[in-house]
Amino acid sequence: MRRFWPVLPLLAILLVAIWQTPAAPEQTTVVGPPARIISLAPSITETLFAIGADAQLVAVTDFCQYPQAAQALPKIGGYLDPSLSQIVARQPDLVIMLDRQQTLNKQLQQLGINTLLIDNSRLDGILQSIISIGEATGHRQRAQQLHASLNRQIDKVKQQVAGKPLKKTLLAIAHYTNSDQLDLVYIAGQQDFYNDILQLAGGRNVYQNKRLKVPAVSQEGLLRMNPEVIIDIFPDASAHNADLQQVRQQWQQLEPLQAVKHQRVHLIEASYATVPGPRIVMLLKDIAALLHPEIKKAEDAS
Repeated sequence: MRRFWPVLPLLAILLVAIWQTPAAPEQTTVVGPPARIISLAPSITETLFAIGADAQLVAVTDFCQYPQAAQALPKIGGYLDPSLSQIVARQPDLVIMLDRQQTLNKQLQQLGINTLLIDNSRLDGILQSIISIGEATGHRQRAQQLHASLNRQIDKVKQQVAGKPLKKTLLAIAHYTNSDQLDLVYIAGQQDFYNDILQLAGGRNVYQNKRLKVPAVSQEGLLRMNPEVIIDIFPDASAHNADLQQVRQQWQQLEPLQAVKHQRVHLIEASYATVPGPRIVMLLKDIAALLHPEIKKAEDAS
């Protein structure tokens, strides 16, 4: 029996966000700060809270769980299946969505509802979306401050890893399992924010082919790539049903891998690890510390 680790719609959102090619944004002009905003992605919701626009939020998706206050807001369905009727019923001044949701965007525009489309498939897009959302919601200054703070944190990590040898790393973002063995592993490719973060953290993506956006590799493929470090990424424990101890055992069965031989297989389980929003810098710090443990040792000693 095949199982998908982790089995959750949130991961489907993540894969779709990386997989699809962004369309050219179409959006109507918002006159003045909107009083009623609907967010159609967890990353957008986090950004709205982070820049102080949460009082304007009237609805979010079923998967908008952070911060905790977002859980109390009315829901309009999922990312893949939002309810048009529920969106309209909330009478929004502005609906903010990812630029892959073109069909819904056109439907909303036909109804005269203002929209803002953002692209968070790459790290630059995540950072730019903060500015775009701030300008569209009347929180430009807070957005600029957040943007500057994140860039400072990124620069600090870059300084910490400067001159250190690049670690040949595999970032796993989902797997199929067959019995107790890894069967098929989805990994970060060359065209997503995970790859951007890995490079900033002092790593080199073991997958160098640019043809596939979300590569899926078998055990044989993993053995051929033979990474020095493996980082397996999971969302918060409440959002998946994977047995992480079993996952560790599955990786240990691939004994010929350098990462397994040298005990460099790491699991990250965190709510920010699968949401391409403002907290993605926390994942950058995590990965940098795993690739270069001396960074954390130096910080602990200071």
